[in-house]
Amino acid sequence: MTEKDALQYGVEYPAGSGQLHYDFELRLPTVGDNIAAIEELGVGSNLRLNTAMLARGLVKLGDIPPEAITYELLEQSLVDDDYDVLAEARERLKKKRMRPKPSSLACDSPSSSLANTASLSHAFAS
Repeated sequence: MTEKDALQYGVEYPAGSGQLHYDFELRLPTVGDNIAAIEELGVGSNLRLNTAMLARGLVKLGDIPPEAITYELLEQSLVDDDYDVLAEARERLKKKRMRPKPSSLACDSPSSSLANTASLSHAFAS
């Protein structure tokens, strides 16, 4: 399951080229991604860790080769508003992945007051 969207400001790649990449596809990061990010960066900063997790979850970012989509690339080229776009895409993925809530029984059958009203309406119509 992935989420596709576009950045507002883009990520420059290669560095100094002026070539910006906007369209992205993001998968939901896994525990393995989290462990790898912690091993790479430590646990000092939530923002750094989340950026590393987003980099690992990016399946596609414009025409950037997948192996070049790294924490370092995002740290150096990602605008804070575009970080928010990626974080929102991750939240949409989480919602899609959540277990559906069970249906309530009230939706399956009318409430007793509605059933009584229907019965009374029918009786008056006769």
